[in-house]
Order: sequence, then C-alpha cells, then structure tokens
Amino acid sequence: MRNAAIAIALTTVSAGAAGAQELVFSGVSPTSDDYQLGVVWSGIAREAGLRMTVVENGTVAGMRKAAQGEVDIVGVGAPHYLDAVGGTGAYTEDPEALREGYRDMKAILALPVGMAQYVAPADGDIRAFADLAGKTVGIGRPGGNAGRVTQTLFGIHGIADSVDGQAIEYGPALEQIASGTMDATLVWGSIPTAAIDNASRATRLRFVSPDPATLDAFREEVSNGQYYVYQRIPAAAIEKAYEGRVVAEEDAYFWTFPYQIMVRGDVDEDTVYALTKALWENIETVNGASAALSLVTLEDALSSISADLHPGAARYYREIGRL
Repeated sequence: MRNAAIAIALTTVSAGAAGAQELVFSGVSPTSDDYQLGVVWSGIAREAGLRMTVVENGTVAGMRKAAQGEVDIVGVGAPHYLDAVGGTGAYTEDPEALREGYRDMKAILALPVGMAQYVAPADGDIRAFADLAGKTVGIGRPGGNAGRVTQTLFGIHGIADSVDGQAIEYGPALEQIASGTMDATLVWGSIPTAAIDNASRATRLRFVSPDPATLDAFREEVSNGQYYVYQRIPAAAIEKAYEGRVVAEEDAYFWTFPYQIMVRGDVDEDTVYALTKALWENIETVNGASAALSLVTLEDALSSISADLHPGAARYYREIGRL
C-alpha cells in the first residue's frame, strides 16, 4: 500500500485539543507494527477531531526528522532512544542540535514490537548461526540499526570476517533467496510475518537462531544492551503459524527489545491527551487490526519506557489510575 493511499487527512481539531497542528506519524515501514498502529490510530483520531498522516522513514531517519520538526510522532526502541540522546549506536555522528531535539521528545506508550528473525532455505546447509560463515546474508535496510546489531552477532559467533553482509531490505532479500543469489536474510516482524509466509510458499525456509548462550556477551557489545533479549519461540508455534512451510525441528530465538511511541515535546498537552485518550478508549479496534496489535494492552502501556512521558499522556494515565 502506497503512502498516498494510507495518508489520512482528517477533520478539524476538537475543542479539547484546540490549536493543535496536524500530526505526522512516522513508522518504520508499511509492514511494521508501529506503522500499522499509526494507520489504525489515524482512523480513531478522526472520530476525536484530530488530524494525522502516516509516513514511512525507518527508525533512525524518523527520529532525525522528529528532532528537526518534520514529523511529530515516531516509534523507537527503548535502548535506541538512549542511543539518540547519548550520541551512541546509530546516532554517533549526529550533531548536538539533533541530540537536543531527541532530549525534548516524550513517550506516549510502550508498544509490543516485532523481532529480528534470520531465515535460510530449509534444504540448505545453514542450520546454526555459525553456519552463516562464508555466506551472503541480508542484514536489513542501509544504515539501519538491525544491520549494526547483526554485524555484532557475527562477531560474537566468530564469523564476522567471513560473512558477506548485504544492506538490503528483507523483501528483495527473500526474492534473492528464492533465486539462489542470497543464502539467508534478517526479517523483522512478528509470528507469523507476511513476508516469510509468502516466501515460504515458494521456498521452504528455516529459522537460524543466535546461540542462546551468547546473550550476556551480546548485551555487553550493543549499546544499552540491558534492554535486549533473545525471545524464545516454541517450535510448535512456528509449525502452526506457517503450516509446516517453515521447518522447526527445535525452538527458535529472535533478538528484540521494548519499543515506545514518542512525540515531540512541543506538541501541546491537550492534543497528546486527546490522542492518547482516543487510542485507549478504542483499544478493541486497535487489537482487532492485526495479530501483532492484539498484544497492545493498557496494562503494559508504560513498561520499560526509557523516556519521560509527555504531559498530555501522563494526564490521561493519571485520570484512569495508571500513574
């Protein structure tokens, strides 16, 4: 779905959010959980008299655009927000002016997020992460954090010098796997992930997990690593999700981290209050939009957030007894 098709120009701002500007929600990509949330939230916002447009930028570019006032709302991992503020990780080269913009951003809610999954053809010789040695592997969009983390994993598993990591988005990478010109790729998403589901109909796949014993070393190597986990996915869940097209002889492990939806600090309190209220009072609509969004709950709305809440969001959470 193209941006123009999903960008929703809504009605005027309600009296409760008088004077609020039209908001721009920046998601990672049209298949990402945060982007899908933005699309559903835009429709809900219309009923509250708010105007919001959804665009895609990736995480790092979206954060930079928010810091420069080009977008208003953006999703970012809890550890990556700290990277942005501190000038570490993917944000090492950012000037102080951008970091000032990052520091001004505030959180609205925590969002259950997808996971970094590595897939390879099931009939090949790649079964363990170390088997990626000497292979060509897609590591995600150019300049993205997933690529940096993947390179870290290559190093931890002792194969950094032999893997040919290609900065490529996972759609084209899966196409190259089907044509035999790429051996494996990172895919970001939930279970099931549409891209893997579609690719598995032409080529049977298997997940390739990082060694669970490397988690402590992994956390030491990535910035703000205390937020990262290896999420275990039972083999039975994989078999069920993909109806046997993704081979699962054992449980798989995917790396992930808490995610949070951020808003620029200069978006006024009434607007953010109304937006937050609209979301939670229509959470059934959000939960019904996709399997991933079904995991969004008020109980976990404030879990593992690494930034201060926006005053508008905080006002709503206080009203309902969550603060």
